[in-house]
Amino acid sequence: MKNFIFITTVLALTSCVAPRETRSIYDNGTAATGSTSNSTGGTIDIDDSSSSSNNGANIPSEIAHCKWSLDGQTGFENSNNQHLGPSTVCQSRTNETNIYIQVKNPDSNSRVCVIPTSEVSGNAIFLGAAQCKYISSSGTISKFVLSKNRDYGRYQNFRINSVMIMKEKTYDFPSPFDRELISYDAYFMCSINIDLYNDRTYCDAFKQLGEYYYKSF
Repeated sequence: MKNFIFITTVLALTSCVAPRETRSIYDNGTAATGSTSNSTGGTIDIDDSSSSSNNGANIPSEIAHCKWSLDGQTGFENSNNQHLGPSTVCQSRTNETNIYIQVKNPDSNSRVCVIPTSEVSGNAIFLGAAQCKYISSSGTISKFVLSKNRDYGRYQNFRINSVMIMKEKTYDFPSPFDRELISYDAYFMCSINIDLYNDRTYCDAFKQLGEYYYKSF
């Protein structure tokens, strides 16, 4: 019965994980308000009319407080996470559901997925389904629009003050999983297991593998 509850709940969550229109603010190529060179020798087009100067680049004002790489190689906010690599993850100052990501080494074979979470008393509670998209260039800042749609909106009053980020890949998770799972399936199972049974062993195994990046704002 326990496994049946897991499978039913995870299917409900991951049914929302399909290709989405998670628009990048740099990769449209039309109506640019400015541009700058990237490491590939091309230009980065900005398709957002709101901009604020950030080391010479036109960065939308809602994310101008974050540290971005202007050449796609240096200047990233974080360089210590092995899963995502050098990267910047930023939350909009005007809309908590808007998350922006830039990575130095994008993986063309897998999408990047972002799950909205709320950190309460040291615990991260997931608030909605994963939003996934491909990131094609280190010179791209990609926008992810999150939704607090867990349990038909029961978590609407929780603030998104953190996110769980992972590549959409299958990994061999250790006990008590003891099987291959897509990254976000394993995370949802670990979270649900805590909620329903106060059993942290699944989350301990998820953390042990380390194929994720947790960012608090």
